Amino acid sequence: MPNASAQSLDLFARRAALETFAVESGPAFFEQPKAGRVSGYACVRVSRASIEIRFVADENLTVDKAAYGEANGRIGAVNGAWLAPRVSDAGASASGDRLFNAPELIVAQNVVEDIAATRLVFAGAAWRGSTLFEGRNVVVAPLSKEVVNHHGARVSIAVEGDLDAAGVEAMDRASSFVAGLDLELLRIDAFSARGELVRARHLRGFRRVGRGPHSPFTGIADEHRMQAWACLAQAIPRLEKDGVPIIMMTNYIASHNQVAEVNAGTSLLLLATQMAAHHRTHGHEVGPGAASRRPEMARLNRDLNLGLNEADLDRFEKLRVELLDAGFFHKPGYETGRPQKDVKFLRDIAHLAIFRLCGYAGPFYGAETFATRHTPSGGP
Repeated sequence: MPNASAQSLDLFARRAALETFAVESGPAFFEQPKAGRVSGYACVRVSRASIEIRFVADENLTVDKAAYGEANGRIGAVNGAWLAPRVSDAGASASGDRLFNAPELIVAQNVVEDIAATRLVFAGAAWRGSTLFEGRNVVVAPLSKEVVNHHGARVSIAVEGDLDAAGVEAMDRASSFVAGLDLELLRIDAFSARGELVRARHLRGFRRVGRGPHSPFTGIADEHRMQAWACLAQAIPRLEKDGVPIIMMTNYIASHNQVAEVNAGTSLLLLATQMAAHHRTHGHEVGPGAASRRPEMARLNRDLNLGLNEADLDRFEKLRVELLDAGFFHKPGYETGRPQKDVKFLRDIAHLAIFRLCGYAGPFYGAETFATRHTPSGGP
């Protein structure tokens, strides 16, 4: 299978990515798991927030009720031009058309071509760089400029060859971590060696981009962000296979700024590190509770060489009791600035734990000190 050259990857990465458009209307089908297939006519509109499908059936249409969390079926073009593999019934429009919501739309441009490169487009961040992912070239390019906040930022990541679901998930988590917030994956493109778009997969599940980024690479050169990104993207599948809850850890860290309440956001940060400490000592065993989790945290500190001293461990355990057992920051409160300092303390530890687990060695932003720090020397 031919792979894209570095020059082609750069061109693929910088290619425009429309977010709002309409798919040509035409003959379509609606297929339900039990009721079978019904022919009709469909119109698809993609906006920044949703994928809307209007379907007019050739016969009376009854939509079976779906179980909670499951789709009603799938809708696709008869000629194979597009497919929404999971749709949810949104009721009838004023004109009688049936409305469906789709979290995913696959638009096939040229299904016979081999895939030479894959591109992921994310909302919420923008940076530039290049690296290797499992021996394949990767080019990262911003698709936005002069935006007023992170909601308007777009970043494009192009990699040689095809990507399976695990590769996409690893890049998703790595990208969110280095960006400092839970990025939203908007589309996945596949290109041929000739530069033709083979397939475009548009995603509109829910908007994940939070209130503001807390990146561990604030004010640090993109080359270090790319180095960390490559470490995470390659380590996440391996760690997950080994049973390390790395996906949940990075999810908690990247999601902690989606909530407006400091108590909830800080608790997610603390949980990420506490999860790593528990797994280090107990694996996946869920045993009886304990009055203190300091021994587990002390072991994590030793095993990963986090560089925490005794006072740091005491502070972490006190915050664990306050946030997880008692449930929220007590006095002195937010008006004093104390919780704001503690959340930065916990953020630095969570970031460092991920770096050590994934093998990144280099500079990162210390939130508590507002200065560049370096990961401790030596192996984890």
